[in-house]
Amino acid sequence: CDVAMASLLRSRRHETGSTSPGLYSCDMAMASLLRARRHEPGAQRLLAQAFIGRWPLSFLAAPRGLGSSVARLLRGPRYPSEFVRPKFWLPFLTSRPVWPSNDPVSRALVEHWEEIREEFRAAIAEQASADVNTRSLTIRGAWRKVPLYSQGLAHEANLARCPRTAAVLAELPLCRALGMAYFSEIAGGSDVKAHFGPTNARVRYHLGLDVPDGNVYLAIGDGAYRWAEGQTLAFDDSYIHAVKHEGDAPRGVLIVDVYHPELTMEERQLLEDLEAVHRGFFPAAYEKALPH
Repeated sequence: CDVAMASLLRSRRHETGSTSPGLYSCDMAMASLLRARRHEPGAQRLLAQAFIGRWPLSFLAAPRGLGSSVARLLRGPRYPSEFVRPKFWLPFLTSRPVWPSNDPVSRALVEHWEEIREEFRAAIAEQASADVNTRSLTIRGAWRKVPLYSQGLAHEANLARCPRTAAVLAELPLCRALGMAYFSEIAGGSDVKAHFGPTNARVRYHLGLDVPDGNVYLAIGDGAYRWAEGQTLAFDDSYIHAVKHEGDAPRGVLIVDVYHPELTMEERQLLEDLEAVHRGFFPAAYEKALPH
């Protein structure tokens, strides 16, 4: 049973790039936490229905329901579309590629967008850099970021330089487990290749800050969407997505992940507690390798 528990969480290797002996200990610690809290409200739907890769999390409740867990493993996760393939899949959450942009999160971002843009421009000029994901996903051109939150870790120095942005983010239901917030700049003449986000537990918001004219768009699933300055584009990035920028001037946005609205507070807390265990084993990964 312990070996099966560790296997369920092995996909975290791809987020940290770690192959150290501590990975197995981390996997076991996270699995043990889930097993210990399997009777709590926040764990019920996760253990009953969630998948990591092809593995049902229900194996962590073994020996209870072992037969049904094996059946679900053989059947595999049932994604709603060929365009959806996250590693951590919660099938009980509503799935749609693009979400409404008139909700409280969008209103909070849009209300202060011009102040956020000024802070973005200063931060990009002084602090922007590429990371392991921007380099691996950029086919041509350049993609740079200024991180603000990385899976629950606050980048305090960057937030201090952007007080209005920090204040807005502080009022949002940020996804502090498997979620990010960062300024993003993609240079003209750049392509970001198609990829899947790690989970459908979040909804990703792009706030348009600097959006040039021309053929500049975000492809999500089988659709294509343009950004607009002072407006948000909200989407589920567990759907395959890519960026095409055939213009000249850079495209700049603020990217913010919030929890899927159908996750309960107990489920969110459990996910954050699991993230804290992982961060305890690999603190440096949260500073240098920023999961997309």
